[in-house]
Amino acid sequence: MTQKATQSADNAASRPETVAAIRGYRIPKRRFTRWALYYFLLYVVLPVLAVSLLFDAVLYFVFTRFTDHCWALFCLFG
Repeated sequence: MTQKATQSADNAASRPETVAAIRGYRIPKRRFTRWALYYFLLYVVLPVLAVSLLFDAVLYFVFTRFTDHCWALFCLFG
């Protein structure tokens, strides 16, 4: 390792806002951005909600057709 790279690595370790120096460039740490929130909502939250809603609809129809009880979220609305 060259002296410049060693100094940059030492400096990067002492600063919490940077991870390391690569070829003399300081690379900032990863951070949670608005786009990350958008993609998280789109690809994680919405599919989980859709599957949960579908499962709840199936439970609603099964319990209302075959029993006199209702154990689904739709029972609250009607």
